[in-house]
Amino acid sequence: MQDNIATLTNLMVKERPSLFHLMYRIIKNREAAEDAVQALFEKIQHVEPEAVILSPHAYLYRLASNLAIDSARSRYRREDVQDSIHDLLWLEDDKPTAEQQLAGKKRLAQVEAMIETMPEPMKTIFCLNRFHGLSQTEIARRSGKSVSLINRYVQRALNLLATARDD
Repeated sequence: MQDNIATLTNLMVKERPSLFHLMYRIIKNREAAEDAVQALFEKIQHVEPEAVILSPHAYLYRLASNLAIDSARSRYRREDVQDSIHDLLWLEDDKPTAEQQLAGKKRLAQVEAMIETMPEPMKTIFCLNRFHGLSQTEIARRSGKSVSLINRYVQRALNLLATARDD
């Protein structure tokens, strides 16, 4: 009899296109859905081998659905923070006044200072993701870290910036 990890891994390999499609429908972003599929694989590696799973198929799809929903929520929160940062840094007017330019430069300096105070490797990962345009998967591949760890670093950096914005 196979243990849960082997059963779920084999099922995931077989069902990967369907799982990706499910996650893509929820997340609405191809790259994020790929990351979520990878996170699903990592998640099933930590399932208790002897736990009773009556329907591995249903269990796998429930895990996939929950991970996709969590990913979508996280993505929407990040986009809200980015929109707020954008609103703080960029002015609606095409020709800002001198005072607006000075205030914008001051806000930008505050954001840069906050980024500089971030601990490593959070700062490097955040800058690679947000300023150099590398995906979390690409950063994970280059650094040898897991995608979920890279995601946590980026999320924590965004939370720090959001907290600084709110204060």
